[in-house]
Order: sequence, then structure tokens, then C-alpha cells
Amino acid sequence: MKILAYWAARTGIFFAVVLLLALVGWFDIISIIASFIIAWMLSYLFLDGMRRAAGYQMEGVIDRSQKGIRNLDDEEDAEIGEDGSQSSR
Repeated sequence: MKILAYWAARTGIFFAVVLLLALVGWFDIISIIASFIIAWMLSYLFLDGMRRAAGYQMEGVIDRSQKGIRNLDDEEDAEIGEDGSQSSR
């Protein structure tokens, strides 16, 4: 949930910057690119705690998703080790 909250906060900052630039009369493709860069910088400045919490949650998600792959790798390594020890005799 922290990942979604961080994403929503960053998206909100982006749209706020786009709106601000549109209100001052600057609305073209350059303003969209500038909004992206400004929102990115602001999110790194003001959302540090959210970014860290989302990063920790993402690490947990990735770790859980790769658990099955690691288990299969361990099984394969065990099979190779058994075959290797038998063939060296």
C-alpha cells in the first residue's frame, strides 16, 4: 500500500505543477517535460520518508516473488551436486 501511496503522491505533484504552469500561461510539450522534471525533484526533496517506506515494501514484494525461483535453483543445485559426485567416482 505504501508503494501505491508514494506513486499517487508523485502523480499528484506532477499534475499540480502542470496546473501551475498552465495558470501562468505556459502550456506546451516543453511545460509537460519541465513539469515532469520539477515534480521529480520535489518528490525527492519532500517525500523522502515515503520513498524509503515504498522501497522497503518493494524489496519485500520482490523477495517474495523470487522465493520460488530460489527454491527451484536450490533443488537444481542439489541434483547437480548428486550427479557430479557420482560421476567423479
